[in-house]
Amino acid sequence: MSVVSSIRFASPEEGQALDALHRRSSLVWEEDRANLEAHPDALGVPRERIAAKGVRVAVDEHGELLGFSGVSDGGEGICELNDLFVEPDSMRCGIGRALVEDVATRATAAGFAQVGVVAAPRTFAFYERVGFVVGEPCQTRFGLAARLRREL
Repeated sequence: MSVVSSIRFASPEEGQALDALHRRSSLVWEEDRANLEAHPDALGVPRERIAAKGVRVAVDEHGELLGFSGVSDGGEGICELNDLFVEPDSMRCGIGRALVEDVATRATAAGFAQVGVVAAPRTFAFYERVGFVVGEPCQTRFGLAARLRREL
């Protein structure tokens, strides 16, 4: 079982490792594999987000990456959760929850009123467990999703 030792800002040197983690985590969903293989540009962590301190990583006691979150200013008092990915072998161990709580704590301190995320229906249960409310449906590049919000 993987345990989060700390959550910290990603360093620019971790870009490739984060890209690989993003790929492994995304390909867990069999129904997404064909689209992701056909559009590899959909995977990866924007280097400018890392440089802007918009990516946080969860690491274990040995410093190994367990997962990451990526955020940006969504405007109108909303901190937008753009990425939330966990190593497949470490899923369902509380890492995603820890990353969401880190986002919420930091967003509150920065004066945001909400955290927003666009998510696929298969992830709604997770997001509801960590305080999000499912809102309006929206279309993404690869299918139907919804906008979810968590009040801070």
